[in-house]
Parts: sequence; structure tokens; C-alpha cells
Amino acid sequence: MQIQQYALALHQQIKADTVKKQCKMCGKVTTFTDTTIQRHNANGKNIYQFAIYKCPKNHSWNKKLNIYKSFTEHVNPLSIVPTSFIEIEPGEKITSMQKGDFACEIKITSVNGIFRIDRTLADHLEGWSRTEIAHNIKTGKILLNNGLTKPSQKLSVHDKIFIDGK
Repeated sequence: MQIQQYALALHQQIKADTVKKQCKMCGKVTTFTDTTIQRHNANGKNIYQFAIYKCPKNHSWNKKLNIYKSFTEHVNPLSIVPTSFIEIEPGEKITSMQKGDFACEIKITSVNGIFRIDRTLADHLEGWSRTEIAHNIKTGKILLNNGLTKPSQKLSVHDKIFIDGK
């Protein structure tokens, strides 16, 4: 059995929103608007992702969006996405996977936002329902980083999803 290998970049559409919040500099409750600019902070083994909001007087507030794992050892950039991986375009589905005799590995190349494994696979696998995917995750037919996981697990950059279709 041959294993199909795919690369997937996950990006949520960013839209400006507003939040009513106490501005420490203005001293009153005001409306903060999302600038759609994001920043990342590294602290030890974690990388924090923030959205930058501004009040009408241009004071800023940072909203924490996500926490990612960082690498503890040097990573060769060429090993991140092997050339044998087929790139999955946004909105594209993997259609060559029939339920039966196949195996598939999906490498997450970048993540911008919060993505659950069950919802992501349901969006990118043709003919698979989210219920079927959740059942396969619970029974160990779908593995995350060569280990068992749960359907609500959030995906991070460099995660590997292995699907055993037997």
C-alpha cells in the first residue's frame, strides 16, 4: 500500500472587529478596533500570537489569539515540507481517497488561527463526514504526530496527520 502525502496551510480570513473595553490610558470604556495586524512573542518553549487593537486615541491593546509549541532543536528548512508532498490549495479537497485500502499523511505547513483536527479533515476530505472522522480519531485510524488524539485537538504548524483507511 502506497502512502499519499499532502501539505496543508491553514489560514482563517481576518476581518476587523470591535471590542468595548476599559482603556487604561484614556481612563474610560471605549471601543477598540482590530487593526488586523498580528504579532508573535516567544517565551521559553511557547510562541504567543496576539491581535493588535487600537482605541480612537491610538492606544493599543493586545488580544491573545493562540499559543504554539516552539522547536527545541535546530530544524533543517528542507525537512519541513518534503518535495514529495502534494500541496492542498485553500478550498481544495482530497478526492482520491476512497474508504478502503489507502493511507494518507497530511503535513501542516502553517497555521494562522485556530483549527480543530476533525473540522479541518471534514473540510479537506471528499466524501468523509465529521462524525466518521471523529469515530476514526477515537478508534486510532487517524493519528496526530504518530499518537492518539481527540477530535477537538487544535492543530499546530508541523503537525502530521496520518489516516489509515483500511
